[in-house]
Amino acid sequence: MPNTLTIFDLDDTLLNGDTMALWHRFLVQQKIVTNPDEFLTKDREFDALYRSGKMNIAEFLQFSLSPIADYSAEQVDALVQKFIDEQVIERLYPQAKQLVEDLVENHHHLLMISATVDFIVRPVAKLFGITDVLAINVARQQGVYTPQIIGTPSFREGKVIRLQQWLTTQSWQPDELRFYTDSINDLPLLEQVDEPYVVNPCEALREIANRRNWPILEWQTVTDSKQ
Repeated sequence: MPNTLTIFDLDDTLLNGDTMALWHRFLVQQKIVTNPDEFLTKDREFDALYRSGKMNIAEFLQFSLSPIADYSAEQVDALVQKFIDEQVIERLYPQAKQLVEDLVENHHHLLMISATVDFIVRPVAKLFGITDVLAINVARQQGVYTPQIIGTPSFREGKVIRLQQWLTTQSWQPDELRFYTDSINDLPLLEQVDEPYVVNPCEALREIANRRNWPILEWQTVTDSKQ
């Protein structure tokens, strides 16, 4: 049996939606954002840049973490759990959860790699039973999350770098690599693995997947399937 490492992107891959965009709207709903209209407009601008592969991750983090600059990490973590309970769980793809269960039964090693901040990714990964996570790590200063990135951000080519770094710390090495994602930003990693899979891909990635005969998966939530 091959020693397979199966890697998952998070946003729009394992769940229907972008967790950072959902988080921003949640902060508005919780009245933590003081200028909601301006903030959400800026969020949409960053989302468009991300989907076109042109987003500057450092600039995005400066924007994204600004509403919680006066909150302790413990307060933010509590907000994140409330956010997951109220906004995220219902968006998980049942097909993704079933796939993860099947892979565990078949003794795959599982890893989540996301361009979302670590303090959001890790508790979402736990919903799938995935404990190995590579996400954007931000520094704490005086007990507060800051926009300062620690190490290489797991974004675009950075996902390849972080994966390579992570593998050097493991006591085992995979014979095969699989990767599931929706985003054109993940093309560098898709091109490095043995088995690339695209899930509800963006138009640019769908075109590449069709050209290269990569499997394309179309997943829905229970709510989606009833519409």
